[in-house]
Amino acid sequence: MIKIKHLSELTEQELSGLFNRFGSDFSEIMIKTVVPIVNDVRARGDEAVIEYTGKFDRVKTATVLAAEEEIENGYRSVPGEVIDAFMEAKENIEDFHHRQLRDDIRYTRDDGTVLGVSYQPIGSAAMYVPGGKASYPSSVLMGVIPARIAGCESISVITPPGSDGKVPDVICAICRILGVNRIIKAGGAQGIAAAGFGTQTVPKADIIVGPGNIFVTAAKTYLFSMGVIQIDSMAGPSEVLIVADGNANPKWIAWDLLSQAEHEEMALAVLVTPSEKLARDVAEEIDRDITAGKGRHAIKKTSIARGGLILVCESIDQAVEFSNIYGPEHMELVVDNPLDYLGRIMNVGSLFLGPHAPVAVGDYYSGTNHILPTGGAARFSSGTSVDTFMRRTTFQWLPEAALKKALGPVGVMSKVEGFDDKHGGSIRVRFEKEGGS
Repeated sequence: MIKIKHLSELTEQELSGLFNRFGSDFSEIMIKTVVPIVNDVRARGDEAVIEYTGKFDRVKTATVLAAEEEIENGYRSVPGEVIDAFMEAKENIEDFHHRQLRDDIRYTRDDGTVLGVSYQPIGSAAMYVPGGKASYPSSVLMGVIPARIAGCESISVITPPGSDGKVPDVICAICRILGVNRIIKAGGAQGIAAAGFGTQTVPKADIIVGPGNIFVTAAKTYLFSMGVIQIDSMAGPSEVLIVADGNANPKWIAWDLLSQAEHEEMALAVLVTPSEKLARDVAEEIDRDITAGKGRHAIKKTSIARGGLILVCESIDQAVEFSNIYGPEHMELVVDNPLDYLGRIMNVGSLFLGPHAPVAVGDYYSGTNHILPTGGAARFSSGTSVDTFMRRTTFQWLPEAALKKALGPVGVMSKVEGFDDKHGGSIRVRFEKEGGS
């Protein structure tokens, strides 16, 4: 049974556990396992990747990259109705992400100074697509589409092979549809290292996005710390926070909580409501579903027992305030007139408004991106978008008169910081008379 508690009765320790929940410290995993793997892949390339794939995934592969024939055969093996569904989602995702493209900025001040920002795509990108307990072809759409729209010239997909040593057919199919012909058949730290450093057959990526297990997260973090790649974020367990009033349908809310719980045993599913009745009814619906033993029953049961929670609060306003501190990956707001709350809701990876916007529609179809910050990181970061794959370059052009205007202030400021000799001097020298000192 999912736990029901009153928000006002939570201890400081319980609140701290909710608000500071990224996960356990992985420094030991980093030092003992991930760093040696990453450095070995850097030294030996493909040979090391194949070796670690055999060791950890218990799969023998002859090459790191999926052959063109493997991708094509995978595509041809996927039923037409599956292709049609993903194609429809692809159109929605493309439409939403095309609207994120930015125009360069350029303007001229009264003194003639020209300032601006130009945007350029990151040249090479890689998307990690998890495997193992489930296959996530939707993550291929969510990573590749914004990278393509941004203008990335080189795109790779990183994903662990199945037990047969091949990339799952549906992953191959989506890659082919999107024009991605480079699939790295390796998961974990070795897959990240292959893309981060490059190997004999894999070109180096400058950014790697996409969630994975703790070894993937540690490897991305390690490579980022060395300045080898850019990353999206340090991914933790998937999570949903639902804020609902007493008018919400308890079965719908229960299923939305369970849809996160079925991801993995570490997933977090939290409901905050001012309605005691809704809290009890949702708990009963969850218990009924788990007792029935349907679907990914064992995973749901463990997840709900570990990370499921219903909090009874005093009002929807208090629930929204809680969410703003919690910083959820996904938030559902199931209340009357939910759009009225838009200006008050902060720190959410992706927001789902009203009774007919469950998280699943954003995970797959509506067009927003499902690669999102977890563990409270929504308080300071955002989900994957076209911006993720862009670089900004600022520029300035100054006429002589504008630089002369800056001479005094820069001289004062550089002197305060101890750099008057050459920082301030680099401006002064331009106004010295020819042959002067």
